[in-house]
Amino acid sequence: MTERNATQKRGETQPKGVDANDFTRNAFRSAIQRMRDSGYDIGDRVEMTVDPRLPIMGYTLSGEGGRFQITVSGGAVKSGLLEGLLTHEMSHIYRMRTNHPSHNPRIIEEATNEVAGKVVTKDYQRKILHDLVNNVEDLYADDISWRVIRKAGILTEEQSTEFLQNWVEDRPAESRDATRVRWENAWTLANNARAIAQMTRHGVADTGGRATALSERFLSQMKPSARSDFEYFRNLLANLKEPITEEEYRAFLVDYLGRFIEVAAA
Repeated sequence: MTERNATQKRGETQPKGVDANDFTRNAFRSAIQRMRDSGYDIGDRVEMTVDPRLPIMGYTLSGEGGRFQITVSGGAVKSGLLEGLLTHEMSHIYRMRTNHPSHNPRIIEEATNEVAGKVVTKDYQRKILHDLVNNVEDLYADDISWRVIRKAGILTEEQSTEFLQNWVEDRPAESRDATRVRWENAWTLANNARAIAQMTRHGVADTGGRATALSERFLSQMKPSARSDFEYFRNLLANLKEPITEEEYRAFLVDYLGRFIEVAAA
């Protein structure tokens, strides 16, 4: 199961007077066609459902016989993000259909188990490791979806900038649990690095230096070693290899997750 963020041009909400089912079906067909036109055929075994109560934007599940199920939230349908979200989810499907190592559950499980050991014992720690892996899956998927979205003109350059800048946080965690604070601050550091790395990968401008300033404000409240940790994650994620072999990806995950656990423990 994957939980994803996605984007679509603002203002493209469901038009008044248009049936919700027609609106979602049209967005689904349009996203498939745009993927295909860009050279990313995801086949015909993909279905979509809307879950009005889903608290996240959407996710994709793979099933038997090469089938895939995209579930989107009612909020996503109303938000103006639907076609961008579908393009993003379909990019994950393309990565899965083409057996990209970043979407191989066996590799992910092996690497996570190797580095987690007896160190990761709390649910929130397991969730953070899951989200770290998700970030990498999203980067590889967005190498596709961003290309399709730009070609279709779904986002302007200004909207792309704002979208990625909004991922960057500048506030440290607060809790009486010192271990949890370290883990959550390490997550913010790594997630900020991911956002800025994605700007680099997609050539998105950090207009006004906002993302950099937010990240710097966060780092200024951390110990001095946090800056080198941030640079490690930013460089690693900005320079993800494509193509990459299964062994290379497994080694990457062991390094990436292992370094994160070291940062969270410091």
